[in-house]
Amino acid sequence: MLNESAVSQAILVIDPSGQVRSALERSDLGVQIQRIDHLNGQTPDVQCVALAAYGEPDWRVVARLVPRARTLIVATPPDREDAFRAICSRAYGYIDAGVEPAILRRAVHTVLAGELAYTRGVLADFVRIQLHSAQALRASQLTARQREVVALIAKGSTDKEIAQALGITTATAEKHVTNVLHKLGVPNRAAAAAVTVSLLPQG
Repeated sequence: MLNESAVSQAILVIDPSGQVRSALERSDLGVQIQRIDHLNGQTPDVQCVALAAYGEPDWRVVARLVPRARTLIVATPPDREDAFRAICSRAYGYIDAGVEPAILRRAVHTVLAGELAYTRGVLADFVRIQLHSAQALRASQLTARQREVVALIAKGSTDKEIAQALGITTATAEKHVTNVLHKLGVPNRAAAAAVTVSLLPQG
């Protein structure tokens, strides 16, 4: 049972085996650590929770925790897809239980300070995936004619050349190009070409 007078300063570790708690203790956190085996009954009122994940995290437990506490998932072994899901689940962090004590300590104090504790690589890849997904969705919404236009843009065709290739007027080609840039959410023809190369079927 948690001491109510100190509960806001404690880190609650939900850890059935105690391995994660041991790792946290070796990290010399400088704050009180309290451990329970499982989350039963009412969600504890604590500032920070470290949830041990031996394999895939229990996402139902994560969903219960995140509205109430800053939740750090401490995983062994870590998994990149789980880290991405942790971000989507609004967990404050996801870290390998086997990292150096100083890194684990920094992650915990980062979460206690109300900031996210994910590796730069995980955050960069997550953002890249989200941007790619958004562009892919926009590209999938192009009409057949707009796909033809953007394919010609990728080949470096001018508006006049696009008009000639499609048998339309230059003014109509210009309008198609403007519409394509708007629909793809890109600022210029070069960016549209980059999206075409990376997302649209080639050939």
